[in-house]
Amino acid sequence: MADDYIDYLECLEYGDHFLTQVDSLAGASKLVDIAVLKNLVTVAMAGVGAELDKQGIKRSSVRVDRVDVAYKTAALRKILEKFYHHAAAQEDGAFDIEAFFEGGNQGGLSALKPSDIAQKAAEVLRGFSVPANASFPDATNWQLRIENAQAALVSAIAGKSSSTADNIKATADLIAARQAFLVAYNGIAKRLVQAILINLGRKDDLRLYFKDLQVDESRFAKVDATQPGG
Repeated sequence: MADDYIDYLECLEYGDHFLTQVDSLAGASKLVDIAVLKNLVTVAMAGVGAELDKQGIKRSSVRVDRVDVAYKTAALRKILEKFYHHAAAQEDGAFDIEAFFEGGNQGGLSALKPSDIAQKAAEVLRGFSVPANASFPDATNWQLRIENAQAALVSAIAGKSSSTADNIKATADLIAARQAFLVAYNGIAKRLVQAILINLGRKDDLRLYFKDLQVDESRFAKVDATQPGG
């Protein structure tokens, strides 16, 4: 799936990725002149970069890639899902399952945002302290897995929120420059590259050229099968 919101710095980050990758399509099809397309995106990126320069904003070396947050969100979600099934498989009445999951239901884990998943993990972890769950099967291992995954996600979110992007002022000119980039990147480049790939019989390769399409949590949902419940 695509990144829901491409911010100012990502205009440059995603633009750079596109400009590097799209060279592989040069001459592959007569439908599109790749050099012209690259120039279109480059000019749009330059507009965003110029407005950021006015504010003294440079690309932050500590900026956390959204893919990292997506990876850790998916990893924690998968662990919580597996723990839910582990808990649900226990004998009825033997433990207080509602202490882990309100109402005894998993809830809409797939729809939760990263910060909400982290909060959900905190709620599940509190369930281990309930006396009725003192002898819960594999409690120590499950608690450790959830705690570690939650800590990794919280750290990723914190790193992201402390990026240079927080100091950017959304001036009218910067907003307009970003919009121009989105037209070039989403409105034109994606459609033209997609047309080329369809023509070449490679329609599933679009994500290779557009980094925002790689912000897909499902590709990071693999959990170590050696762990309990894996």
